[in-house]
Amino acid sequence: MSNIKLSICIPTYNFGLFIGETLDSIIDEMSDQIEVVIGDGASTDNTEEVVKTYTALHSNIRYFKFEKKGGIDLDIAKTIDLAKGEHCWLLSSDDAIVPGAIQRVLKEINNKHAIYLCNRISCDLNLKPRASEAWLSSNIADSVFNFSHDNDLLAYLECSQSLGALFSFMSSIIVNRACWYSEGDRSEFMGSNYAHVCRLLAIAKKGGTLQYIKKPLISARFENDSFLNNGIAKRYLIDLVGFKLIAEEFFTQKDNLFAFKAVMRREHKWYFLPSLSSKVKSTSDWEDLVKYFKYYGYSPLFLSISRLLGNLILPIICVRKVRDLILESKNKF
Repeated sequence: MSNIKLSICIPTYNFGLFIGETLDSIIDEMSDQIEVVIGDGASTDNTEEVVKTYTALHSNIRYFKFEKKGGIDLDIAKTIDLAKGEHCWLLSSDDAIVPGAIQRVLKEINNKHAIYLCNRISCDLNLKPRASEAWLSSNIADSVFNFSHDNDLLAYLECSQSLGALFSFMSSIIVNRACWYSEGDRSEFMGSNYAHVCRLLAIAKKGGTLQYIKKPLISARFENDSFLNNGIAKRYLIDLVGFKLIAEEFFTQKDNLFAFKAVMRREHKWYFLPSLSSKVKSTSDWEDLVKYFKYYGYSPLFLSISRLLGNLILPIICVRKVRDLILESKNKF
């Protein structure tokens, strides 16, 4: 029998620049009850070299390099498969755990809930804090929810402020490993980037309780979204498409579906859409976004206005740049 209570599971790919900081945030609180399991999706950078400087010094840090890049869904599942702990804390390899967080989690998991969800501190690229973020309304304290009760699920959705409340932010999630394995691998969701969300919601809908921890336990590194590599439209579509699949699976009851769609609108606020439109150059990409935005209840009229305003933003910026250059040149003489 393993005496590991908590496995910190870190799927990674080409984050050699940041993973050292992630591990540094953990090692001061390491003990015989803790292990770190790193599942590397065949990184081509120096990730392996960096990690091995830590495994050489800490026997409870274990590193596995997979034969090929599997994508985040598969790499999460494979990394959990390699863990030994009673609970698994999913952690991105560019985020950091705040001081004292591991001891807090070790205390909380004695409550024997299936899932634990903590909040985060949003940081810049250098992990300099910018703001604390709460997944639920500010008036919600530490609480326990049972999604098998429709009223409990509805109340949770109505106080959810972003998709982070629905497990979109991996690093805020701790899951009981036995509960994780009580559900299948949900292969139909593999490749959506949210297969873990499906699995966690399945656990919760069957009565696995969720404990919400209001305190932020994670420092989240922003300005480093690898999903932006294919363009901002494709980045938005990850959320819009993935969570539509999840809605069709879990939120079939009318009131819950309505409340769920409102969470998406709180995640991607309407007043940011003109700015988004200005960055989406392809008409077909914008049309794809509009199709899904309509599903989530965004006004068709405002979507049309957003496209018009978006097309005006770039010329306005160019005019301002030219004006500033002219003024700057005049000031030199």
